[in-house]
Amino acid sequence: MVLVEFFGMYRLNYHIKTIELEADSVKDLFQKIHDINPYYSVKELRHSIVIVNDVNINELKRYRTPLKDGDHVLIMSPASGG
Repeated sequence: MVLVEFFGMYRLNYHIKTIELEADSVKDLFQKIHDINPYYSVKELRHSIVIVNDVNINELKRYRTPLKDGDHVLIMSPASGG
């Protein structure tokens, strides 16, 4: 199981702080999150800031980043403002 922690608008709109899921990759994780709660599309989730075990997925294999049991994933809503 992968521990997923939500921050920002995701936490507010999903009404959960953490969830544990089985997922093989970040892309697979996004699909499973969407299947549980379709508030955000997979495409919208792709715009989030994702950290796997303290490393931004942009420094890994992005959405193809593999996940394994015990991984800790942080999903944060993208920053905006003006």
